[in-house]
Amino acid sequence: MIMYTIVADELLYAGIEEIQTAVEMWVDGVLMQVEIMPNHEVKVIRLMSPELAPYLNDAYMPGRIIRL
Repeated sequence: MIMYTIVADELLYAGIEEIQTAVEMWVDGVLMQVEIMPNHEVKVIRLMSPELAPYLNDAYMPGRIIRL
């Protein structure tokens, strides 16, 4: 990606170190990308399951927090 801007790189990329990377994990038999949170919880980023049923389950909706 190319960005044409007059903003300094230090300002443009400030805080990029705090961005957490998503981890692929099986939760209740469903493959998903999650962000690991404190207290044994994960936040759903996206589902990666080839089956339709998990997409229809509100418990696996992106943004939901699941306790492990």
